[in-house]
Amino acid sequence: MTKKECSWGETSNSEEIANVHPNNSRFYDSEKPIRVDAKQNREKILEAALKIFTEKGMAIPIGEIAHKAGVGIGTVYRHFSSKEALLEAIYIIYKQQLTEDAKSLTNNSDPGKAFFDFFSNTMKDGFNNKALKDAFKSLTFTRTANAGVLQDFKSAFANLIAKAQQSKAVREDIGINDIITLMMGLLQAIDQRKGDLDISRFNKLISIVSDGLRYKE
Repeated sequence: MTKKECSWGETSNSEEIANVHPNNSRFYDSEKPIRVDAKQNREKILEAALKIFTEKGMAIPIGEIAHKAGVGIGTVYRHFSSKEALLEAIYIIYKQQLTEDAKSLTNNSDPGKAFFDFFSNTMKDGFNNKALKDAFKSLTFTRTANAGVLQDFKSAFANLIAKAQQSKAVREDIGINDIITLMMGLLQAIDQRKGDLDISRFNKLISIVSDGLRYKE
């Protein structure tokens, strides 16, 4: 997904695009009007950071991100006070996209398949997304900056889970926090096993966890 501890009202299409776009006003520290060139620079920084963080994780110097974006280091720091602040902005974009994915599957004709596809695809995306794994390890998800985004995701994901439980596809004695904990555990396993865990073995882990989530008579 080029879309994000995996944040994890209805709007028009144009509003939905604005909500996940890197130059969304929610990412600006000031309420003052932002110059067009400043917005463009911020978008370049976010796009460069998304690519680099995804491939290499957050242990990357700001200078490399600035070079990739074609701006100076000072420009990066004018928009983001720290590397963590930049990663948090990336995380918010990612989580908003996950939220839209979950919402789009809520009314699927096969709620069980919709849930397990979402679960599996999110985990597979996390396997190759080093930024996502670092975000789970580094960010406190109760922070004010993330609270609304996280709640939106949990609401959409909870609806997806509820539909799957109502259709007898997912066991009824497990809740959203249990499932998010399992997802976090899978992502952390990638880091702990380092090069010892390839995608085929990771898919096996996803399958094992999925089987444990399925409804049983």
